Amino acid sequence: MNKEHTYLTEEIARELGARRDGSGRNLIARCPYCGKEGKYGVYIGPATSRKQPFMAHCFSCGASTHSLERTLEAIGRPDLMVTPTTDPGAKLDCTLLFPLAAQEEIDDELGIVQMPEFWRRTFLHPYLKGRGFTFDDYEFFPVGTTRGVNFRYDDYVIFPVIDSGDTVGYVARHLWSKGEIDAYNRRAKFTGDYPIRRFRNSTENDFVKLLYNYDAVVEGSTETVILCEGIFDVVALTRKLDLYESSRVAVVATFGKKVSQAQIYKLQTKGVRNVVVGYDGDAVDATKKTAGELSRYFEVLVADIPDPEKDWEDLSPQEIYDLFAYRLHTPVEYKINKIQQL
Repeated sequence: MNKEHTYLTEEIARELGARRDGSGRNLIARCPYCGKEGKYGVYIGPATSRKQPFMAHCFSCGASTHSLERTLEAIGRPDLMVTPTTDPGAKLDCTLLFPLAAQEEIDDELGIVQMPEFWRRTFLHPYLKGRGFTFDDYEFFPVGTTRGVNFRYDDYVIFPVIDSGDTVGYVARHLWSKGEIDAYNRRAKFTGDYPIRRFRNSTENDFVKLLYNYDAVVEGSTETVILCEGIFDVVALTRKLDLYESSRVAVVATFGKKVSQAQIYKLQTKGVRNVVVGYDGDAVDATKKTAGELSRYFEVLVADIPDPEKDWEDLSPQEIYDLFAYRLHTPVEYKINKIQQL
């Protein structure tokens, strides 16, 4: 970039109080039109056939500017204008900032959710002890039960999902294993008993808008996020890599084997640059797809768990260190390796 571009970028960022997104090609700020925080983006990357520097768009109110001159007018700094850099009549491509949100605003609004009645936090539980929980796990990952008072959750451990300090959901996991639940439910079809649900989760906020352990991602500090499927993966990996106090690396869960537009946006808004996809060893197709989607916005590597029957809970600390040392692949390398293994 030339000196003029650098100067304009710095001045616009200063005027808006903006920060760069994960790709470094967009300034993200409060919209000068509607005032919505984090929805207004100014493109600062190189010119392409579809994008020109300093185009801007708000994904909340839809306001757009197609040139440097119009953008400077919108933010109240026409004095910075030197020379027009693009055709004012050019049509703004809504894939400018977040291609995944080209046709609609990303809905990341969340409401506060109440935990099940009589829920109380616990710091010792036989089921969690059996899954390797330590004192630090209880401290860093709140979990509780309804202590046998709320019959709907009698046999569940319940994890709150926290976003910006607010409880925006919860995950309730039954104490029985998947095999035990499946066996019971097969018998229940003939005995007329009610089936058991392995998970009994909150319903107020769609889980595609949630990330477990999201508050561990510190804006301006966390550069790398390891993406897992579920809560127990997050806890196990945090424990085995001793990431409790780390602000540079965080482990989060997407609640399944795929990543949503809202989840990608949430990572971008905190300035994450690198993502390691750490789905279970058997999730090959899902890992390929997710890595491909994330590659449009972040530097992506895939943690290739060699045994399809294992996840992060099953691996020893030494196996995990070896995996991060020798089995981190780019998305392309991961695909080629899986083809060769067929």
